Amino acid sequence: MWGLDGFAHERTLDVAGSQVTAVANEQRAWNAEVAVTVTVHDQAGPLGACLESIAQQEFPGGEVGVVVVEDGSSDDWAATIGHFRQRLRLIVCRMRCGSPARARNAALSFVDAALPRAQWVARLDADDRFSTPRSLASACALGSRHGARWVLGGNRLVLGGSLLGRENAATEALLRAPTVLSILQAMSEGTAENELPSCNLLLRPRTGWRYPEVESAEDHWLVTDLLLNHTASGAILTEPPYCDYNLGGEVTAANRRTARYMSSRQALFAQARKWAARLGDNG
Repeated sequence: MWGLDGFAHERTLDVAGSQVTAVANEQRAWNAEVAVTVTVHDQAGPLGACLESIAQQEFPGGEVGVVVVEDGSSDDWAATIGHFRQRLRLIVCRMRCGSPARARNAALSFVDAALPRAQWVARLDADDRFSTPRSLASACALGSRHGARWVLGGNRLVLGGSLLGRENAATEALLRAPTVLSILQAMSEGTAENELPSCNLLLRPRTGWRYPEVESAEDHWLVTDLLLNHTASGAILTEPPYCDYNLGGEVTAANRRTARYMSSRQALFAQARKWAARLGDNG
């Protein structure tokens, strides 16, 4: 199916009210205890490095599966995935989502519906990669030790294939509202050297958290919600960094050229101040 040779294990499921057909290269993929979701739209080139970083993860004692949600690509994405069918437990589904937020939400809903044994669902963009071979296992272990429902890690920044000398670090200070507000204010004013780490999220399946359908910074909106409104149910992975985030991605670059890039961050800061004020009133 879809040019994926060797993907013989097919299932049709109800995912958020829609019938979705998915194929796996191994039956064991459906029993994954940890699911890494990757959404793909015309990213066959960088997808290879993303999947390679997943294949290199050191994850003893756990079943890791990769859920690829293909969203209307016109390139040779299937060939890239095919190169990893002997090294990863892969599940591929095609859904017409139309935006990054809807694609990421579709991936979360798919895991909820299709992988009943999953204990964690990790996110990795198709043009990003895990920073170290220990990144995924470290995040899962931390979350399990703390009985957490979400784990936030940090990300290193990549531009033109090279690591920059700065990163969006994850520190325990992010569990304090003043720290979050300070970062968001700088982001809203366009003065932030480093943004709130946002694409490095590990969630428990079936918690119901989803990315808001805003035109930019949907990652920051969800992470801010978790940090301010669900503080006690989360954990911060300070080391190792979770992923290497590509600043040169087409969506990121396009957003930076539009007014919505700043307006979304300004709206987020305003909302975060309301959340923080409510927390102060409740305290």
